[in-house]
Amino acid sequence: MLLSVPGNDFRVGAGPYTVPISVTNASRLSTVALTVTYNPAVIRVRTVQEGSFMRTGGSNASFTQQGDPNGGRVDIAILRPGDATGVAGTGVLAALVFDAVAPGNANLMITGTATAPGGAPLPMQFMTPPTVTVR
Repeated sequence: MLLSVPGNDFRVGAGPYTVPISVTNASRLSTVALTVTYNPAVIRVRTVQEGSFMRTGGSNASFTQQGDPNGGRVDIAILRPGDATGVAGTGVLAALVFDAVAPGNANLMITGTATAPGGAPLPMQFMTPPTVTVR
């Protein structure tokens, strides 16, 4: 899993800044639950957008997100109901759109879990996002 930031500097009054959440080399992915944390004193979530990866092959997917836009945390859940095979490959799961509100470090981090069809846990590796400084 990877948060892809559009550069290491965000500017107050510029943006918004779209930060995709990507997965690479997935195999049999059926459900994924992610938590993104950030410093709410310097960036705020404007919106969370669904990516297309979990709908690969025309499958239905349930996408939910919740969190306090000022609280520094967003939880995302994506489920392929009735999925027998899971999805494989590389793609975008979701994207967060941020506004820069004050100077400082954004402290973006991502954690989560994933399962294969039938609920078997899948190993996940999270790439540390680059440091983002708001100026």
